[in-house]
Amino acid sequence: MNRQMPALLKPFVMLTYILLLAPLAIVVAVSFGASPTFQFPPTELSLKWYRGFFGNPEFVRAFFSVSLVLGFLAAAMASLLGVTAAIGLVRFRFRGREALEAFFVAPLFIPEILFGAALYLTYARLGIKPSMTSLLLGHVVVCTPFVIRNVMAGLVGLDPRLEEAAMSLGASRIQAFLKVALPLIQSSIISGFIFAFIISFSDINLALFIAGPNSTTLPVYIFNLLLFEGDPSVAAASTLQIVIVGLLIWLVQFLFRPRALL
Repeated sequence: MNRQMPALLKPFVMLTYILLLAPLAIVVAVSFGASPTFQFPPTELSLKWYRGFFGNPEFVRAFFSVSLVLGFLAAAMASLLGVTAAIGLVRFRFRGREALEAFFVAPLFIPEILFGAALYLTYARLGIKPSMTSLLLGHVVVCTPFVIRNVMAGLVGLDPRLEEAAMSLGASRIQAFLKVALPLIQSSIISGFIFAFIISFSDINLALFIAGPNSTTLPVYIFNLLLFEGDPSVAAASTLQIVIVGLLIWLVQFLFRPRALL
């Protein structure tokens, strides 16, 4: 059954889309301009700032060698920890379960700027120098709750009798989970992975505190350029970020939308 959107609601929906997408559209348009003053709309189309981006070794390193690598590593580690924690919280009942769940999701409610400052002071007290590893650990802490919430939602909606049926046919508990439950919650796991990647890839609060000279992420490098130089190459870098995140979101929607819509 198709239900049309109420006429009074349409202007608010359109306004929401404009407010969300207009800044992105401006950044993309500026990245294809030729003016060094962030002119919008651009009067001349050019790939000048993309050539400037790929011709700047610091930009390339921050984007490909730090931010992308850090995002994938943080998402992978957060997914491993998050899936394990979600299974324990949903499938088992034990004393202190609610407190443990609150502990796991606590980073969602703590401002990242405060967590970054606290992590910096902790590293300083322990004598841990800023590096890729120290930044990775911080990102894993921040990203894991997103995976936990996604996977828990998938597990809660999964009938445990499916695994019980597999075990009654001779499968072990681990085999039943891997062959029955895991394929059914793979969309939740992949969604959690992508959320974790996006959070890590776009983070600036933690990186400002605990990134070392050899682990400067792209958001931090863009922040420094905007603060001291104002190079429009940042628009090209931001556009590439938008494209990567957009492709990931589209991929999830394509892979897991209802087959009837294909």
